[in-house]
Amino acid sequence: MHPVISAALDAICLERDDQQYSASFDTAAAVASEFGEPDLANILFSEIPRTVPFELVAELFNLLAWQTNDNGASVTRTIETWLREGTDNRKLLIALHLDVYPFIDDEEMERVLSHLAETNVRVSARCKELIRSRRGVGHAG
Repeated sequence: MHPVISAALDAICLERDDQQYSASFDTAAAVASEFGEPDLANILFSEIPRTVPFELVAELFNLLAWQTNDNGASVTRTIETWLREGTDNRKLLIALHLDVYPFIDDEEMERVLSHLAETNVRVSARCKELIRSRRGVGHAG
């Protein structure tokens, strides 16, 4: 694994329990600077070993939203592609554990996640949880 990614994951591990990120933001910025923003999610996915917990990778992606010029939009669009493809459980788990809802459009999110919930037992509960949660947000206003 590239040293700048390793440093970012190490910083997140040290700070995530208290959710008081400082070094993590700096190391996430270093990741964005090192690899650039285009196709960053796919690059990181290929660079980070599958032995690294998906929750940690998702946390890095969450921090990158604060470090990229597009506020993480490119990363979010990439993870939406992962969800549409629905072929790699690790990609799905990362995508489903970000701090943002996937898809700008509620109906598209519900369609894609409903399909995943029906076809993939590993992510079914999380897909249903996100659908319920977003429905609740939509009815709150």
